[in-house]
Amino acid sequence: MILARITKAIREQNWFAVAVEFLIVILGVVIGFQVTAWNAQRAEATRTAVLIERVEEEFLISETHLSDYLQFLTAYEAASENVIAAIRNDTVATTEPALMREWLGLTRHVGRPPARSAVFAEMIASGELSLLPEALRTALSQFDQEIQRNAYLWPEAANHLTGSTALFDAVEYNSLRADRRVNAYDPDLLPLAESELEALVIYQGALRITYEQALQSVREILAAAGRRREED
Repeated sequence: MILARITKAIREQNWFAVAVEFLIVILGVVIGFQVTAWNAQRAEATRTAVLIERVEEEFLISETHLSDYLQFLTAYEAASENVIAAIRNDTVATTEPALMREWLGLTRHVGRPPARSAVFAEMIASGELSLLPEALRTALSQFDQEIQRNAYLWPEAANHLTGSTALFDAVEYNSLRADRRVNAYDPDLLPLAESELEALVIYQGALRITYEQALQSVREILAAAGRRREED
């Protein structure tokens, strides 16, 4: 229709009408591009909001888990330190047996490594990480790097623990149930495990620090996600 009007105007040498028709065409194209861009921005903003909400949901759960496991790791480390102190002070034989069994039961644990973010991995795979604000992207990347960088600590700690022959010679361990972790221990053999326990408590301390750092990173991620939602 527009082409027919332009052709007619040219034949009639009505240059004003030609200019008007061309202007209409150009404005139509520009408006079309603007509408398309606006729709794309709206879709991107909607997807960004969904991703931020998923990050918040996942890391709120992670915050709870990390807080709980940090308490466990702190208890494991404290128990190992208590056993070492009893050995050094020569009070193993005089310590209440139930209390010593409790300490020894906690000593043999090193917890589990913090989990990487499933949402972050999904966004990396789909290429959607760029939709997030820079502060949130940076916080997520730093968290993931910390998890990967410290992952070696858990297998090393577990290998040290399972290889602690003097400790297992001195202590008769049973099931993982809280009331049956240790059946018995030999007060005379336990001091021979002091060096192994010292190395173990160093690992447990490093694991605790790793959890503290991970928990701090998680809270930074939640703060970045929360600030973004408030801005929106």
